[in-house]
Amino acid sequence: MELNRLYIVANTTKPGALRALAILKAWCSVNEIQGVSVDQASPRPIEPEGALIVALGGDGTVLRAADLFADTGIPILGANMGSLGFLTQVKANTLTQALEEVIHDRFVVEERMRIAYRAAGRTGTALNDIVLIGEGPTRFCELDLTDEHGDVIASYPGDGLIVSTPTGSTAYNLSAGGPVIVPHAKCIAVTPLATHRLGLRPLIFPANAALTVRVNTAAALIVDGDEVDIMPPASVLTVTRAPQSTIIINVADTPPFFRFLAEKLNWGAHTRRRDNSL
Repeated sequence: MELNRLYIVANTTKPGALRALAILKAWCSVNEIQGVSVDQASPRPIEPEGALIVALGGDGTVLRAADLFADTGIPILGANMGSLGFLTQVKANTLTQALEEVIHDRFVVEERMRIAYRAAGRTGTALNDIVLIGEGPTRFCELDLTDEHGDVIASYPGDGLIVSTPTGSTAYNLSAGGPVIVPHAKCIAVTPLATHRLGLRPLIFPANAALTVRVNTAAALIVDGDEVDIMPPASVLTVTRAPQSTIIINVADTPPFFRFLAEKLNWGAHTRRRDNSL
């Protein structure tokens, strides 16, 4: 990859982040690459040609970077200040080596679909999930889910509803009993939160589905972990696939997805089987 510019989104509150940031900027200087630090808003104008985003911190930093540059198509390389995450797949102390791999085209890209929402005059997109959760101390709310034809899919009395991408399937969705979905899949998961109806289970929809949630009691709208609004009764949330995906860079030695699951979530753990062939 002909790399001319690094947009750097860093969580400087993490221990060692400032030192890692200084090393990264020194590497940029030596390699005659423009390093642009990004804070609360994406820089303007954005020049995507020959550009790469480095998210230095944790998975939350990758989500922030993905939101800031959601409409650009610039790939993201996530570097973790601690243990490896699902989105930050290199350690900060190996970041410059990973960038050398990128320069020499020893990497692969993975397209992660985003979902778009419209609610109460607000619009936006999410890489992980869009959540409606009951407002107030009881967290109780009543929600109706309908399809693009207006047909009711289900009514959900309970704590709320998670609308998740495959990337977000290992986040809040998984904690609520939703399915694990391989990240490069193209679909939308809907998982109820503490529903008061035992027959309601998580649902998987095709990526081109257009879903509508009618809010019958006040609910907080949370996008990739950030509360963006309080939706009043009778308001409506619509969710569709976003036109722009997020591009994640994996360098050559990035562990496969199910190894991450095994290391982080004890996925597929098994005991050694006894040999009964004798």
